[in-house]
Amino acid sequence: MPQRAAGLWVGATLIMVAAMIGALVMVGNARSVRDRIVRRDPDLILADTSLAPTAIAIGREGYVKHCSSCHGQGKGDRSRGIPDLTDGAFLYGTGQVGEIEQIVLHGIRAHDSRGWQLASMPAYAHPRPYAAEPIPPMSPGQIRDVVQLLLRKHGAETDPAAADRGARLYAGSGGCYDCHGQDGAGDNAIGAPSLVGDAWLYGGSPETLTRTLAYGRAGVSPAFDRFLTPLEARAIAVYVAALSQHPPGFRP
Repeated sequence: MPQRAAGLWVGATLIMVAAMIGALVMVGNARSVRDRIVRRDPDLILADTSLAPTAIAIGREGYVKHCSSCHGQGKGDRSRGIPDLTDGAFLYGTGQVGEIEQIVLHGIRAHDSRGWQLASMPAYAHPRPYAAEPIPPMSPGQIRDVVQLLLRKHGAETDPAAADRGARLYAGSGGCYDCHGQDGAGDNAIGAPSLVGDAWLYGGSPETLTRTLAYGRAGVSPAFDRFLTPLEARAIAVYVAALSQHPPGFRP
């Protein structure tokens, strides 16, 4: 082989080897980041600039595949009781990545023993409103009174006397205080929504509130633990947390 050709061949070979080594290093680094995402405290990932971009990118892909058919771009759907994931109001937990990851894996009322299923909204128009507790039913007039109370909490009551009666039902035989609290602030440890905030799961019209009181609510979020790797579940939780926390540079 002529000397010049041999030199070119050696040079090209060295370039190829260097490229292969570089590629192997990049693959190794990518694997290292993915491994660290799984090992890291989930609630610290968004603040870790060495992990957050990769976690968000993987999570976005998983979210689109598994979650967007219901949650859309994160805004949810009140007509189906699908929560807004961008407003910072959380029905279960406080929006930390670890809490969201548990919901991703084990769901809500998804027939998973590790999922959230501590309470449901009673159906007060039924003879037995709540299977787990002996709560008495309400008449249509009583339901209307409680609706007026809820409207009062948002400055929209139309019948003060009815709202007063609703307050007595709320704190008495209706048992509403037991989940929603005496002040109506709710309890995110059991998934009881606040009745005084601006975030509505199904909406706050008199018609919607009447339907909720009369027939109850028991929304379901699927459990994905059989379908996702630990990395995918963790990354989706990171992405969902980012939808409400809006870390620097984040793009949905």
